[in-house]
Amino acid sequence: MNEQNEAPESGLQPSPADLPDPSETAENEEAASISARIIKGFNIALSVLLVGLMLLLGYIMLCSVRGKVVSVFGRCILQVVTGSMEPSIHTGDFIFVEKTDPASLQTGDIITYYSEQSDIYGLLVTHRIHEVREDGTFLTMGDANPVPDALPVRPDQILGRYTGKARLFIMLGTFADARKLILLAVMIAVSCTAFYELRTVMQLGKQVSQERKERLAAEQEASMREAIEREVARLEAEGLPTEQEDQHDTGTLDEAKDGHSDRPV
Repeated sequence: MNEQNEAPESGLQPSPADLPDPSETAENEEAASISARIIKGFNIALSVLLVGLMLLLGYIMLCSVRGKVVSVFGRCILQVVTGSMEPSIHTGDFIFVEKTDPASLQTGDIITYYSEQSDIYGLLVTHRIHEVREDGTFLTMGDANPVPDALPVRPDQILGRYTGKARLFIMLGTFADARKLILLAVMIAVSCTAFYELRTVMQLGKQVSQERKERLAAEQEASMREAIEREVARLEAEGLPTEQEDQHDTGTLDEAKDGHSDRPV
């Protein structure tokens, strides 16, 4: 007669998959470290770019104020120092001048050229074309002037054609006053401080979030182990076999069967 003992199933079957994986935690920490390095590198690159841009803008403004020609992407940036073109172009405006073929210029176009008048010889002048003469020269006139310029402009004198105002440089030019420069410096300092504080708060938030996740994982692991221990204690108190005892009994039964099969018939 064969007898088979069946052990009752325990109410809680723990699984290693339910416990936090240390390797997964290490991978998450490594990924967070890589992300932090990438963000740091991006911030450094952005800071270098901004500093370079500010230096370039300062150089362009300085050259424009001194009357030197600065070419950016094929266009020159100049500052107007007189009001002869008002109201179209005001004193202090920064303008874009693009090199062009003199043969394509027409009456009404605004051009920038090197003057040959004795009082402003060699200086850049920005005036509107009043007349295109038959000999290929141009008669110019300021919008605010009552009469045309005294000398015609030859094609070789022309630097280029006016294409518009440089709004960014006009805005920066408004801070040429000492008090405005102090205000701008204070604003930049406050902005940098606020940006640094914001980064610090974000880093603290990430650190707190990571610590919270680790604490929750530890609490879950401790709770699961406590539940397993309670279940084992309950089974032992009721006299029921635990999972380890089941495995031991199964092994003993298998050995008994093997010994019985070895006996001669």
